Amino acid sequence: MPVKNMVVLFDESGTPAISNDQRTDWFIGVGVAYQQSDEKSIFARCEADFGLSNSKPLKNYRIGTSRVIRMAKLLTGLPLSVYVSAVNTANPTLRNIIIKYESFGAKARRNFRQIRKRPIPQIIHSHVLDHCLFNIITGYFEEDGSDAAFTVFIDDWSIPENDIYISLEHRAKSLYEKISPLCANFTKGRLVSIAPLELLNKDSVRKRFVDGVASTFNRAYLNPNNKKYSICAVEVLKNCKRAQCGEATQHSINIMQRVMKGAPDGG
Repeated sequence: MPVKNMVVLFDESGTPAISNDQRTDWFIGVGVAYQQSDEKSIFARCEADFGLSNSKPLKNYRIGTSRVIRMAKLLTGLPLSVYVSAVNTANPTLRNIIIKYESFGAKARRNFRQIRKRPIPQIIHSHVLDHCLFNIITGYFEEDGSDAAFTVFIDDWSIPENDIYISLEHRAKSLYEKISPLCANFTKGRLVSIAPLELLNKDSVRKRFVDGVASTFNRAYLNPNNKKYSICAVEVLKNCKRAQCGEATQHSINIMQRVMKGAPDGG
């Protein structure tokens, strides 16, 4: 069976913090998956509405609702899938646990790696990233996808130098180890490989495209009193079954509880 070369692009929207003055209580991660052989045609069809060839990239706050809906309708006809992972940063259980987890992690990083603590935004970001990538890749196989090798590009989200290996190479290995055994449960197809993650750290067509996809979803996660709040674009994509949205709040809570509970002597 021929192996399909799949591309996954990841971007995020919102602020992964627990302050009380945010535009939204939600932090979302958006993953887009497609065959590499389809990339050129996908970008060609999105060039105008997504501003892929503009002199400057589109800014989310300058995209009107009508354009976002037009972008969503365009995505429904393309050979791709989208998965959105969302964490509710206003969740009181999450807020309580993540403060403890930040302190717990700081002690472990200091004792075992002699490096500074990982702040709360980076903790939330990593949980959303893992949840999104796991679901978009397993989603491919759930749809009876054939053998596939994945290359993943993620937004350059100020990853600390000390965490580059963990964030890119180790994350790919960990995802492969989790997903590969699950492929036996699907009708066909096996996970051939997940390459070390790569950063979208420069302006590029890929970066502009996934930024645009994230823009079609972020409005549904704004506070309802925000003038840009709208669920129209999300409904367009969900109704055509091109997109799935999953809440990752409990996933994040479970990870932090499990890690702290499993640590010897409380860390």
